Amino acid sequence: MSDGPTPSLPASIIERFVQEREGWSDADVLEELKGCPPLPGEEAFDQAAANWRDVYRFVALADVCAARKLRPAVVMLLERASFGDPGETMRGLRHHLERIAEPDWDFLTDACLEALNSPQPGARYWAVQQLGIMQVERTLGALQGALDDPEAEIRSEAQNAIDGFASQPSTPKRPRRQ
Repeated sequence: MSDGPTPSLPASIIERFVQEREGWSDADVLEELKGCPPLPGEEAFDQAAANWRDVYRFVALADVCAARKLRPAVVMLLERASFGDPGETMRGLRHHLERIAEPDWDFLTDACLEALNSPQPGARYWAVQQLGIMQVERTLGALQGALDDPEAEIRSEAQNAIDGFASQPSTPKRPRRQ
Protein backbone atom coordinates (compact mmCIF):
# COMPACT_ATOMS: atom_id res chain seq x y z
CA MET A 1 0.00 0.00 0.00
CA SER A 2 1.30 3.44 -0.91
CA ASP A 3 1.49 6.42 1.43
CA GLY A 4 0.74 8.88 -1.37
CA PRO A 5 0.86 9.49 -5.07
CA THR A 6 3.85 8.25 -6.99
CA PRO A 7 5.75 11.35 -8.18
CA SER A 8 6.33 9.95 -11.68
CA LEU A 9 2.68 9.24 -12.49
CA PRO A 10 1.09 11.79 -14.84
CA ALA A 11 -1.66 12.68 -12.35
CA SER A 12 0.96 13.35 -9.66
CA ILE A 13 3.01 15.49 -12.00
CA ILE A 14 -0.04 17.49 -13.05
CA GLU A 15 -1.12 17.93 -9.44
CA ARG A 16 2.35 19.17 -8.52
CA PHE A 17 2.19 21.73 -11.35
CA VAL A 18 -1.25 22.86 -10.09
CA GLN A 19 -0.03 23.19 -6.51
CA GLU A 20 3.03 25.20 -7.60
CA ARG A 21 0.68 27.76 -9.16
CA GLU A 22 -1.75 28.10 -6.23
CA GLY A 23 -0.13 31.28 -4.94
CA TRP A 24 0.20 32.86 -8.36
CA SER A 25 -1.90 35.79 -9.47
CA ASP A 26 -4.38 35.31 -12.31
CA ALA A 27 -2.15 37.55 -14.46
CA ASP A 28 0.86 35.29 -13.77
CA VAL A 29 -1.11 32.18 -14.72
CA LEU A 30 -2.30 33.77 -17.96
CA GLU A 31 1.21 35.01 -18.71
CA GLU A 32 2.62 31.51 -18.34
CA LEU A 33 -0.09 30.12 -20.60
CA LYS A 34 0.58 32.87 -23.13
CA GLY A 35 4.25 31.87 -23.15
CA CYS A 36 3.52 28.22 -23.89
CA PRO A 37 3.99 27.26 -27.53
CA PRO A 38 1.35 25.09 -29.18
CA LEU A 39 1.81 21.44 -28.26
CA PRO A 40 3.05 19.27 -31.10
CA GLY A 41 0.68 16.94 -32.88
CA GLU A 42 -0.03 13.51 -31.49
CA GLU A 43 2.47 11.83 -33.82
CA ALA A 44 5.36 13.76 -32.18
CA PHE A 45 4.98 12.05 -28.83
CA ASP A 46 7.62 9.37 -28.62
CA GLN A 47 7.63 9.17 -24.83
CA ALA A 48 10.32 11.87 -24.66
CA ALA A 49 10.20 13.41 -21.19
CA ALA A 50 10.31 17.00 -22.47
CA ASN A 51 7.23 16.50 -24.66
CA TRP A 52 5.21 14.93 -21.86
CA ARG A 53 6.31 17.57 -19.35
CA ASP A 54 4.87 20.24 -21.66
CA VAL A 55 1.61 18.30 -21.95
CA TYR A 56 1.32 17.90 -18.17
CA ARG A 57 2.02 21.60 -17.67
CA PHE A 58 -0.68 22.42 -20.24
CA VAL A 59 -3.22 20.19 -18.47
CA ALA A 60 -2.29 21.77 -15.12
CA LEU A 61 -2.70 25.27 -16.53
CA ALA A 62 -6.08 24.30 -17.97
CA ASP A 63 -7.09 23.06 -14.52
CA VAL A 64 -5.91 26.23 -12.79
CA CYS A 65 -7.66 28.43 -15.37
CA ALA A 66 -10.86 26.43 -14.97
CA ALA A 67 -10.79 26.63 -11.17
CA ARG A 68 -10.35 30.41 -11.42
CA LYS A 69 -12.75 30.80 -14.38
CA LEU A 70 -10.15 32.76 -16.36
CA ARG A 71 -12.12 33.60 -19.50
CA PRO A 72 -9.10 34.98 -21.42
CA ALA A 73 -7.62 31.48 -21.21
CA VAL A 74 -10.24 29.80 -23.40
CA VAL A 75 -8.87 30.78 -26.80
CA MET A 76 -5.27 30.52 -25.51
CA LEU A 77 -5.93 26.93 -24.40
CA LEU A 78 -7.43 26.04 -27.76
CA GLU A 79 -4.52 27.71 -29.57
CA ARG A 80 -2.02 25.60 -27.63
CA ALA A 81 -3.84 22.26 -27.68
CA SER A 82 -2.25 19.31 -29.41
CA PHE A 83 -3.66 18.18 -32.72
CA GLY A 84 -4.82 14.78 -31.57
CA ASP A 85 -4.97 13.26 -28.13
CA PRO A 86 -1.50 12.16 -27.00
CA GLY A 87 -1.86 9.71 -24.17
CA GLU A 88 -5.54 10.66 -23.89
CA THR A 89 -4.52 13.91 -22.22
CA MET A 90 -6.45 16.37 -24.39
CA ARG A 91 -9.92 14.84 -24.17
CA GLY A 92 -10.53 16.53 -20.81
CA LEU A 93 -9.94 19.95 -22.38
CA ARG A 94 -13.64 20.42 -23.08
CA HIS A 95 -14.43 20.08 -19.38
CA HIS A 96 -11.92 22.80 -18.54
CA LEU A 97 -13.36 25.07 -21.22
CA GLU A 98 -16.89 24.44 -19.97
CA ARG A 99 -15.92 25.13 -16.33
CA ILE A 100 -14.37 28.44 -17.38
CA ALA A 101 -17.37 29.54 -19.43
CA GLU A 102 -20.27 28.22 -17.35
CA PRO A 103 -22.99 29.52 -17.49
CA ASP A 104 -22.10 31.78 -20.45
CA TRP A 105 -22.35 29.29 -23.30
CA ASP A 106 -22.49 32.07 -25.88
CA PHE A 107 -19.00 33.11 -24.76
CA LEU A 108 -17.71 29.56 -25.23
CA THR A 109 -19.43 29.29 -28.60
CA ASP A 110 -17.84 32.54 -29.76
CA ALA A 111 -14.40 31.47 -28.52
CA CYS A 112 -14.69 28.19 -30.45
CA LEU A 113 -15.83 30.00 -33.57
CA GLU A 114 -12.76 32.25 -33.24
CA ALA A 115 -10.50 29.21 -32.86
CA LEU A 116 -11.89 27.72 -36.07
CA ASN A 117 -9.91 30.40 -37.92
CA SER A 118 -6.64 29.52 -36.22
CA PRO A 119 -3.61 28.39 -38.21
CA GLN A 120 -3.10 25.79 -35.43
CA PRO A 121 -4.80 22.51 -36.35
CA GLY A 122 -5.13 21.58 -32.66
CA ALA A 123 -7.19 24.72 -32.05
CA ARG A 124 -9.48 23.94 -34.97
CA TYR A 125 -9.81 20.27 -34.02
CA TRP A 126 -10.81 20.86 -30.40
CA ALA A 127 -13.03 23.83 -31.31
CA VAL A 128 -14.95 21.70 -33.82
CA GLN A 129 -15.29 18.95 -31.26
CA GLN A 130 -16.57 21.39 -28.61
CA LEU A 131 -19.06 22.90 -31.04
CA GLY A 132 -20.27 19.41 -31.93
CA ILE A 133 -20.97 18.75 -28.27
CA MET A 134 -22.71 22.07 -27.73
CA GLN A 135 -24.91 21.81 -30.85
CA VAL A 136 -25.61 25.53 -31.16
CA GLU A 137 -27.56 26.10 -34.34
CA ARG A 138 -25.82 29.36 -35.23
CA THR A 139 -22.53 27.44 -35.61
CA LEU A 140 -23.80 25.19 -38.38
CA GLY A 141 -22.39 27.41 -41.17
CA ALA A 142 -18.94 27.48 -39.55
CA LEU A 143 -19.03 23.71 -39.10
CA GLN A 144 -19.95 23.31 -42.75
CA GLY A 145 -16.96 25.54 -43.60
CA ALA A 146 -14.74 23.21 -41.57
CA LEU A 147 -15.63 20.44 -44.04
CA ASP A 148 -13.02 22.14 -46.28
CA ASP A 149 -10.26 22.10 -43.64
CA PRO A 150 -6.92 20.80 -44.93
CA GLU A 151 -6.81 18.25 -42.09
CA ALA A 152 -8.87 15.09 -42.62
CA GLU A 153 -9.46 14.63 -38.86
CA ILE A 154 -10.98 18.10 -38.60
CA ARG A 155 -13.20 17.47 -41.61
CA SER A 156 -14.34 14.22 -39.99
CA GLU A 157 -15.10 15.91 -36.64
CA ALA A 158 -16.99 18.66 -38.48
CA GLN A 159 -19.10 16.05 -40.26
CA ASN A 160 -19.79 14.30 -36.94
CA ALA A 161 -20.86 17.62 -35.43
CA ILE A 162 -23.17 18.37 -38.36
CA ASP A 163 -24.62 14.85 -38.21
CA GLY A 164 -25.39 15.49 -34.53
CA PHE A 165 -27.77 18.27 -35.53
CA ALA A 166 -29.74 15.86 -37.70
CA SER A 167 -30.06 13.33 -34.88
CA GLN A 168 -31.43 15.79 -32.34
CA PRO A 169 -35.15 15.50 -31.83
CA SER A 170 -36.91 18.75 -32.42
CA THR A 171 -38.33 20.31 -29.30
CA PRO A 172 -42.09 20.59 -29.54
CA LYS A 173 -43.32 24.12 -29.04
CA ARG A 174 -45.72 24.71 -26.22
CA PRO A 175 -49.05 26.09 -27.21
CA ARG A 176 -49.67 29.61 -26.01
CA ARG A 177 -52.21 30.14 -23.29
CA GLN A 178 -55.18 32.12 -24.32
